[in-house]
Amino acid sequence: MTDRSPPADGRALTPLLVAILAMLTAFTPLSIDMYLPAFPQIRTDFQAGPSEVQLSLSVFMLTFGFGQVIYGPLGDHFGRKPVLIVGVLLYITTSALCALADNATQLIGLRAVQGLSAGAAPVMARTMVRDLAERDRAAQVMSILMASVSMAPMLAPLMGSEVMHHFGWRAIFVALALFGAVALAAALLTLRETLRPELRGPLAFGGILRRFGELLSSPVFLGYALTTGFLFGAMFSYISVSSLVLIEIYGLSPTTYAIVFGAPILVMTLGATLNSLWTRRVGADVMLRRATWAPAIVGAALIVLGIIEAHTKAVGWIPFIFLSTALVGSMSVVSPNATACALQRYPHMAGAAASLLGVIQFGCGALFGAVVGALLSTTIQPMAVFMGLGGILCFAAHRLLVRD
Repeated sequence: MTDRSPPADGRALTPLLVAILAMLTAFTPLSIDMYLPAFPQIRTDFQAGPSEVQLSLSVFMLTFGFGQVIYGPLGDHFGRKPVLIVGVLLYITTSALCALADNATQLIGLRAVQGLSAGAAPVMARTMVRDLAERDRAAQVMSILMASVSMAPMLAPLMGSEVMHHFGWRAIFVALALFGAVALAAALLTLRETLRPELRGPLAFGGILRRFGELLSSPVFLGYALTTGFLFGAMFSYISVSSLVLIEIYGLSPTTYAIVFGAPILVMTLGATLNSLWTRRVGADVMLRRATWAPAIVGAALIVLGIIEAHTKAVGWIPFIFLSTALVGSMSVVSPNATACALQRYPHMAGAAASLLGVIQFGCGALFGAVVGALLSTTIQPMAVFMGLGGILCFAAHRLLVRD
C-alpha cells in the first residue's frame, strides 16, 4: 500500500480525525470506570474479598501498561491502522467473555487479556497525533482529546450504575463490547495510515531492545515519563478503591458515588480545554513546569488529612473529594504536555516511545492501585497517602530529571 501521509505540520488533524482518535482513546476510561459501581455486587455474587475484586482492576491496568510494549514496535513496522484494528477486535471478544465469567478468578484472567487488547487503540491514537503534528500542536491536540475523553469517565460510572440497575453488572461488559464494535467500524471507514515509509522500522527483537534502551538511558525521557507516571499512580489509587471507601466505609449509594466520582472529571475537562488554548502561547514545557506544583501541594495535604482522619474520624469524606478533584484534575495539564514533550524527541521511533510511556504510566498506576487495594481496611488512609505520594513524586521526577 502506498503511504501518502502528510508531513507533521498538524493540518491533517481534522475535527473528524480528532473525534475518531478521541473515541479510540476512550477505551481506557470506559473499561476502568464503567464497572466501578458494580464492585460491591460483583464481590457479593462471587463471594470474593475486596482485594480479589480490586485485582480485576489492577491486572487490567498492569497488562494495559506492559502490553503497550508490543503495539509501538508493531505500529512502527506494520503501520498504525492494522495494529489498531487487530487490537480492537481482541478487545471486543474479551469484553464479551467478561460478561460470562463464573467466578472472580475467571474475571481477573479475562480482564488481564482485555487490558492487553485495550492498549492498541490509545497507543496508536497518540502515535498518529505525533505522526501528524509537532510538539506544541501535538500537545494542543492531546489536550483536545483529553477534554473530549474526560467526559467518558464522568459518565461511565453513571452509565454503569444504570446498566447494572436494569440488566445486572454483566451487561456492563456487553456494553463495552458494543462500544468497541462502533469504534472499529469508525476506524475502518475513516482512518488512513499515517506512518510515512521512510520512518518504517524493522521488526527485530534486537532492534526493539535497542530502541527501548535508548529511551530508558535518557534522563529527560524518563523524567517526562515518570512525571506523568507517578500522577497516574495517584489517580489510580483513587480509582482503584474509591468505590469501596465511599460506598462501604462512608455509606454512599452507588448513584451518589457515581456523581461524586464525576467531580474530578469536570475539572479535567476545564483544565484540558484551557491547556489547549494556553500551550500554543507559552509552550508545552512551560505549562508542564507550572502544572506540577499542583499535585505536590495537594499531595502533601492529602497525606496529612488522611492520617488525621484515620486516627480521629474528625475530617470526614468531603474534604478528600475536593483534594482528589484537584489532584486528578491536574492530570489534564500534566499528561498531554509531558507526553508531547517526550514524543517530540523521537520521530524515528514514535511508536516505541509512545509504548514505553504507556508502560511506565500504567505500570505505576497498577502498582499503586494494587498496593492500596492490599492495604485497604476500614479507613481512608491508604488511599489518601498513596494519592499524596504520587503527587509529590510527580513534582520530584520533573524537577530532578527534566531540569528545563
